Amino acid sequence: MVISTARMAQRIREAREFSKITQVDMAKRLSVARQTYLDMESGKTDPKILALVMIAEITGRPFNWFVHGETDERDIAFSHRDDLAALTSLLSQLPQVARQTVMDNALSIADYVVSLTPEQQRK
Repeated sequence: MVISTARMAQRIREAREFSKITQVDMAKRLSVARQTYLDMESGKTDPKILALVMIAEITGRPFNWFVHGETDERDIAFSHRDDLAALTSLLSQLPQVARQTVMDNALSIADYVVSLTPEQQRK
């Protein structure tokens, strides 16, 4: 099911804000007037398909998220962007040996949790 124009506009705004892009910068990246972009983000006008594809690429969101409202629960690159940036920053400050130890342990923990049944994961 295709979501409403108002919901699509809200998602365009959410994706832009999450990506820390200003409205002016987004309009420039799309090669449209600022007002044209504002009209898309406010729901005044529907975005053209090409503009929506470009917004998806710029923000890193799946195209279907804008149109159908579908999300992939495994899309941690978007849903945990700030946490991943903080983790990357901390890891980059560690010596190589410590960094490898942290990565090995994190991978072992994640592998273990994935192997659990959904009931065991909730505990």
